[in-house]
Amino acid sequence: MSLYLPILMYHQVGRAGPGDKSSHFVSPERFREHLAFLADSGYRPVTPDALCAALVGGARLPERPFDNFAQGLEPVERPVLLTFDDANAPRLRPTAELLAGRGFPAVFYFNAASRPVLPAAADLDVYRRAGLTVGSHCVGHPWMPQLSDEQLRFETEESRRRLEDLAGGPVVHFAYPFGAYGRREIAAVRAAGYHTAVSVRKGNRHRRSDRFCLRRIPVRSNSGAKFLARVFTRSWHLEYVLKDKLGLLPRRAPPPRAETT
Repeated sequence: MSLYLPILMYHQVGRAGPGDKSSHFVSPERFREHLAFLADSGYRPVTPDALCAALVGGARLPERPFDNFAQGLEPVERPVLLTFDDANAPRLRPTAELLAGRGFPAVFYFNAASRPVLPAAADLDVYRRAGLTVGSHCVGHPWMPQLSDEQLRFETEESRRRLEDLAGGPVVHFAYPFGAYGRREIAAVRAAGYHTAVSVRKGNRHRRSDRFCLRRIPVRSNSGAKFLARVFTRSWHLEYVLKDKLGLLPRRAPPPRAETT
């Protein structure tokens, strides 16, 4: 049996600058539109800890297929998880304030080698009390399948250690850089003590066996409320599960130059 819980994958909220990948930047106006859509449609953002508890221990989350809402039924609370890859301390404040204004929690995945890695301690404390979860996105931003076993342990274990030292609390959620992983990478993430890991596989439902390769919904600069309405449906999920099984989705390859995903 699968758990219905759309996981939205953002990168940055703001304006892309020179050299930035523009599709990874959602404007503040667009992000407000997303938050309003979620609230008006009865969605309740949850934490990655709550997702883990649901998958491992069977804890109940507010749930109802979005398809029923499309048929005109009254909206009720449903779960959604907001995630942010390549979290950037200098750019975090506006996003955190928009989320706090709605009372929405979210998880931000940081690269431990970034400077500065995390916001100042006082700011971070405010953000965490408002529902921000610190997650790991490795030390750097490597293509993990190309790493040696020793490098893989360093990227998973050292990033967690550094982030926990800075955050003053546990860091137990992980995002694969570029969404690149296999059995060896999953084993390394588990061995490093993480509780969940998110991928870039598309979908909005999860099985217990997916805990270290959770499906997500990529959000781009041009993604509007209509996009969210479509990707929250069961039919969209099944479309990508079927394409995945039939090998119809493009295989991910190492980037030809330094990029982030």
